[in-house]
Amino acid sequence: MVEALASFSPFERTETLGARVREQLRHAIMAGLFKPGEKLTLRAEAASLGVSLTPAREALFNLAAEGVLEMGETNGSIYVPRLDKEKLHELMKVRMALEGLAAREATPHFKPEDIIEISALNDQLIEANQKKEYKQLIDLNWSFHFSIYRVSGMPFLVRMIESCWLRTGSYLNVIYPDFAKTDAGILNHIAILRAVREGDPEAVAAAVTHDIEFSGQALYAAVCVQQ
Repeated sequence: MVEALASFSPFERTETLGARVREQLRHAIMAGLFKPGEKLTLRAEAASLGVSLTPAREALFNLAAEGVLEMGETNGSIYVPRLDKEKLHELMKVRMALEGLAAREATPHFKPEDIIEISALNDQLIEANQKKEYKQLIDLNWSFHFSIYRVSGMPFLVRMIESCWLRTGSYLNVIYPDFAKTDAGILNHIAILRAVREGDPEAVAAAVTHDIEFSGQALYAAVCVQQ
């Protein structure tokens, strides 16, 4: 068997348009651009991304197969899933464990340019919050966190974290603008950034975990209202 495989000649494989569309949709879901229970149609997605129905169909059905999206039992419609309290509780515990690990692993590897990028993202996030531009704020929040996690050099771990965000991202739409009535979320990010600058792995992990726990309370309240 091994000898047979060794005789194979490798072939080039380029990323399909459907795969690129899927990645754009994954980012949009993680960044909270869709609402819980929102229906996604092939035509709307194809039109918004400037592609034909075929790659849009490939992307949506692949995300449904991953469990990121749900298919209706009768008409084949595709929806952004809703969460219940039990699922959210589990996801928050998993997020704290995984993202704390990613933050801890990333800290020894931060370069000056990484810290500059993270700081700039946080400045933009604060500005968006002041201007009440909540969609931009939510997207910047995603960028802030993942600019930290990717420095860990652990792509499999980052992909697992993305999987969690894919299941909670839609609820970010629900918690704003109420979540921005206090500066607690902003202060959490400032604490993360301070720990990053100090180069303390445990402090960065603790600050990230606290931020997740704090936002989780708002997410939990949103899920309870929608159930």
